[in-house]
Amino acid sequence: MTCYQPVFLDNREKCFSLDLILGISIAHFHSSLIYISHRTKCHFQTIPARKTDLELHIMAKSNVMENIVPDHIQLSKTICQELTDMADEIIAETLHTYEAFVANGRQLPSDQWKHAKSKEKVRVFRSRRGKSQKIVHETKLSRPRLLSAEELEENQQKAAACGRLYAYDNPILGNNCSVASHTASVGSFTLFEDSVLAKVKPLHIPLIIATGEIVGSLEDVAYGGLANTEHAWIVRNSYCHNDFFDDRKVLAVLQSPSKEDPFRSVTIKWGTADFNALTTRRDVVYIESQGMAFDSDGERIFYYVIHSIELDDCPPLDLSHNIIRIQLSIAYVARKFNDSTVEMFGRGFVDPRGDMVESYGIMLLANNISASASVVECATMKKLSYLMMQRRRSDASGINDTRDCDVCHKSLSKLGSLLKSPNGCPVCRRVTCNKCSVQKKLTIEVTTEVTQKSFTFCLPCVLEAKEMSAWKVAIDDLRT
Repeated sequence: MTCYQPVFLDNREKCFSLDLILGISIAHFHSSLIYISHRTKCHFQTIPARKTDLELHIMAKSNVMENIVPDHIQLSKTICQELTDMADEIIAETLHTYEAFVANGRQLPSDQWKHAKSKEKVRVFRSRRGKSQKIVHETKLSRPRLLSAEELEENQQKAAACGRLYAYDNPILGNNCSVASHTASVGSFTLFEDSVLAKVKPLHIPLIIATGEIVGSLEDVAYGGLANTEHAWIVRNSYCHNDFFDDRKVLAVLQSPSKEDPFRSVTIKWGTADFNALTTRRDVVYIESQGMAFDSDGERIFYYVIHSIELDDCPPLDLSHNIIRIQLSIAYVARKFNDSTVEMFGRGFVDPRGDMVESYGIMLLANNISASASVVECATMKKLSYLMMQRRRSDASGINDTRDCDVCHKSLSKLGSLLKSPNGCPVCRRVTCNKCSVQKKLTIEVTTEVTQKSFTFCLPCVLEAKEMSAWKVAIDDLRT
């Protein structure tokens, strides 16, 4: 706790220091001190005082995670396999629902679904109140087959050489095609009684569905979404802003990216946040799984799932530290829509629990899902950072000494104010005019806090980054 004692000064000294007192708004307190300092010509000098119970509570709240949540946990091979299998089941359920959605003309019944949010071309819907999802019984869905891009390309080439179209040869998934069509004809978008989602979703919590198109490649979506380490996780969030965590930990790594699938990752994560001053702090423990697979037509898809789990080594903190553990399950599948666009389909729910109203939980989930539209831009930023690092290693020369724009070749002296920073493009060192360059904010530091810096890139380097193979860049990342 801090007490304030006025010290009178002359007219030239109108500075002051301030701190937070009890629960008073610091903005209001700040303005009050400014008024007092100008009226009395004094500033406020701090003197130490005994800490109150309230201040001790605030300190405990900010530092509580250092000791109560482990940095890493050890899981048996059996538990790791069970968790991975569960994540794969959720992916299969989501893929099944997506195929039913496509078979239904990419339409959701308006009497069952209500529009909640849109961002660019991604639309988020929530199930309407009083419209309970039908529970039907069906055979357990087969898990998607996980294969590398090289295997897919090889199979397609072999099929073309034989004069036939390549299709994923799996009789179980093949049967699921007819099941998807049948489900769509009888109402679809239901939760199967033996599905993972149906077992964990509370009846009063609405289901969320998101669908839309994103400009970019399937590999860009996968690369932009990859967050298998705490560093990569923070970098992704700095571009996508898809979570509100003020503290986070990767508790365990079940599977890591490899040359066979550089986007394959299965991790156990924990995160916590104070969403606003009127609600209790929340935290969540979940499995995150992503990678490449095939749908029932043999087309390559990207999948991503986060799903709440319970771990003995990371128990709920509601009773011991007044932190409410939310429950959530969100899964996406993405598939190439045309040469320049990827179609995304997501489904899930969030149960905020406790004192947080249901609508706020829906808003949080809608923001998370709609942020998926930013993953391609995230991939571009990561590839620009990759290019900067590669070029700097191979070429330490300075910027080109030129009086003309290195792209459009117009005179920079005539263009005047169109001349950009003398540092030139941080990738190729070319000096360009305003029309031939673009500013991008890159995340350059995440150790203590996220630091972003603006760089001026020439358009050719930005286009090169966008067209680079995210697959190859991700494989190169494995070597660093």
